[in-house]
Amino acid sequence: MADIQKAFIDYHDQIKLGTYDENKALRDKRDLLINGLKESLRDEKIPNTEKKLTFSKIDQGSYSMHTGVKPLDDDYDIDVGVIFDINTDDYDSKKLKKLVRDKLDKQNNRNVSYNRPCISVNYAAGYHVDIPVYAKNGGNIHIAWGKETSSEHVWYESDPEGLKQWVKDVSNDGEQRAQFRRCVRYLKRWKNKNFTSNGNTAPPSIGLTIQAKTSFVYKKEDDLSCLIGIAKSIRDSFTLSFSVDDMKFYKVVDVPLPVAPGKNVYYKMTKKQLDNYYNKVDELVEALEAAQEEESLSESSTILNKVFGDFPVISDAVKSNKQPYLPTGMSA
Repeated sequence: MADIQKAFIDYHDQIKLGTYDENKALRDKRDLLINGLKESLRDEKIPNTEKKLTFSKIDQGSYSMHTGVKPLDDDYDIDVGVIFDINTDDYDSKKLKKLVRDKLDKQNNRNVSYNRPCISVNYAAGYHVDIPVYAKNGGNIHIAWGKETSSEHVWYESDPEGLKQWVKDVSNDGEQRAQFRRCVRYLKRWKNKNFTSNGNTAPPSIGLTIQAKTSFVYKKEDDLSCLIGIAKSIRDSFTLSFSVDDMKFYKVVDVPLPVAPGKNVYYKMTKKQLDNYYNKVDELVEALEAAQEEESLSESSTILNKVFGDFPVISDAVKSNKQPYLPTGMSA
C-alpha cells in the first residue's frame, strides 16, 4: 500500500476555502449586503406597532463549519441568515420574506430570487448569497419556509446555531476534527466533479456533512482509510424502494436534519436522482479501495485524480504489477 497521506494533505490545502475570518473578500461581500439590508429597513416597523423591525446576522454553511472548498466554476456560495427580533405571530412569514426580497432587489447588478428556504442574491461577479429569513420568537427560532407562489408558506422551527454546534461536536480533539473537516472537503470536491459537470442533480453538501459526521472514525495520519469508511457508510445507508410510477426498484436514502425542523435533507432529490447518487458512491468506494491497495504512489494518485479531477499525480520509481485500475463509469 502506497503512503499517500502527504499527497492528501497537500491536496486539501489546494482545495480548502477558508472561513469568513480567513477570507476577507467573502467577508466583505457578506457585510456589504447585510449592512445594505439593515439600511434599507431602517424605517420599517413591526405591523401594528411602533417597534422598529431589526435583525441580527448568523453565519451559516460550509464557511462557518470550516468545510468550504474552492468552487470549480468560480461561483462562491455565501450563506448568511437574518434573525428578526420578532415573534412568529408578529409577521406573516411570506410577507416578511417578500419584504427582504424587495429591499435586496432595489440594487443594481443583482439577480434576486425567492426560494423555498431562503432569498438568493446572484452577482455577475461570480458569487451568490443565500439568506434564510428567521424569527427570533423568544429564542425558539423559526424559519420562513415556502415558495412565493405557494399557499403553504409557514414558520418552521429551526436551529441554525445548533446545527453548527452538532457538526463541531464530532470530536473534542483538534486533530480528529481536522481530519473530519478534510474528509468532508474531499467529498465535496468529489461531488463537484462527478455531478455538476455532467448535469446530474447533486446531493446537497449538508447531506454529505451530516452523513460524514455520523460515520466518522478517526484514522491517525490516514485520510484515505477514514474517507473509505465514510463512503462505505454512506453507500450502506441506502435502501431499496419500489416506484409504482415506472415499476422499478431504486436505491434511496432518507437523512433527517439532526436539529429542528428535522426534515429529510435529500427532500429535493427524486428516486432516480437518489439511485444515481448511490451508484456514484458505490463507484467512489471501489476507486478509493483500489487506490489504497496500490503499491505505487503514481498509480494510487492517478486513481484519485480520476475520482476528484484535480488530485496531483505523483511520479515515482515504484512499479505495480497490476493492470491500471479504471473506476466504473469513468473514462480514461
